[in-house]
Amino acid sequence: MSYDDRRIEVANAAWRVIIREGLDRASMRAIAQELGSSTGVVTHYFRDKEELILFALERVFKNVLEDMKFCVKGRQGIDRLEQMILTALPLKMSDKADWKVWVAFLGYSIGREHLVQKHQKRYDILQQLISQELADLQTANLIRVDLDVTLEANVLIALVDGIGTGVVICPEQFSAEQQQYLVRRHINALLASS
Repeated sequence: MSYDDRRIEVANAAWRVIIREGLDRASMRAIAQELGSSTGVVTHYFRDKEELILFALERVFKNVLEDMKFCVKGRQGIDRLEQMILTALPLKMSDKADWKVWVAFLGYSIGREHLVQKHQKRYDILQQLISQELADLQTANLIRVDLDVTLEANVLIALVDGIGTGVVICPEQFSAEQQQYLVRRHINALLASS
């Protein structure tokens, strides 16, 4: 197994521990036990828990971006925007696990400015991606021309964050169908009148 593959394996073990026990209990020792190895093996690949968690989060973020780009291939117009947003939501059980870790890490970042800055970079990338999509829709006269695309991108990101957090806290209130309805309802409010 390559060095990079082993790092991914360690990160996946950390992910499982965080989902099961929470970020505060995800010690290097607990991660090593999950992996079935010694703490020395874990620290060989990651200096500390923070480096390991950041690596795992970055993988999830890259996967979401790749999924967004993949799901829009061959799609156009409003359908394309809708699919981008839906891809970021925890519609499947596996997505819910990622959201649990994302929410835990957001809380962990409070008071740690360097971690907050890493989150800001991720949000900037999402905001630019969605803003461009909205600008393209505006140019095609598919959404209202009076919309501020940057503001609307932020609203869509906030909608996704709110739904994702809601699924983590009250999963019974946010079925996949309800998540899709909320996104479509908001996007419909952006449409240009025909």
